[in-house]
Formats: sequence, structure tokens, C-alpha cells
Amino acid sequence: MDSYQLWRTLHVTSAVLLVGNVTVTGFWAYFLYRRRREVGFRTIARGILLTDVIFTLVGGTGLTVTGILMIRAHQTSILDTPWLERGVVLLAASTLVWLVSLLPDQLRMERLDQSDDRGMRRLFTRWSVVGWASTVLLFIALWSMVMKR
Repeated sequence: MDSYQLWRTLHVTSAVLLVGNVTVTGFWAYFLYRRRREVGFRTIARGILLTDVIFTLVGGTGLTVTGILMIRAHQTSILDTPWLERGVVLLAASTLVWLVSLLPDQLRMERLDQSDDRGMRRLFTRWSVVGWASTVLLFIALWSMVMKR
């Protein structure tokens, strides 16, 4: 296996980790949120933070690094390749949303007093809506990269 094939394998693996984690986390968080009185949502929020650090951060970093390596190896111009530009812009937008909105809301949910159900509902609803919108961006980026459109 040459280095480009290795980078491409790691690139796809990173995309699976990133997109898979954010998708599964959204579903599990919803199901567990509905049982927050039994489980305690603070525990759930900690789990979300942990999986984000492990899978989202590692997947996103791996995706970015291997993408850069492959672009450099093929001397491809991002601006002259519409599907590549779209994928990069959408990944960047989703990452920005995660850093500016989702991650701070996760920290707020983790620290919120468990008796503040109204505050938790407000935070979780915003986190979910923004998170699913951000996840859609990743799926569009994935489609653009795979279909090269």
C-alpha cells in the first residue's frame, strides 16, 4: 500500500468516525433525554463530551490532515475543484458550529443543576436543532466528496 492509499483509507475511516459519531450521538441523546429523570442528564452530557473528544475531534482532525496530504500529493487546487471546495467549506462550517454553539451547550448541560428541567429542555432543544443542522452539513459534504459533485 502506498502512502496515498493509506491516507485515503485513514480519510474514509475519519469520515466514518466523525459522521457516525455525531449521528449516533444525536439519536442516543434524544432517547436518554426522554429518560433524564431516571438516568440524570448530567451523566449523559458527560458521555456526549467524552465521545466528542474521542470520535468527533479525532475523526475531524484525521479527516482534515489526510485531506490536506491528499490534496498536496495530487497538487489539486481546492478553488478549482467545486466538489472539493464545497466539502471543505461544509466541514469548516460544521466545525465552527460545533466549537461556537454545540460544545458550549454541552458544557452548560453538563454543569446545569439537575432540578432545572426548564433550563435543560431549552439547552437540549437548541443543542439538538443546531446539532442536526450541523450534521446535515456533514452529510452534504460527504455526498459531495463521494459523488464529486
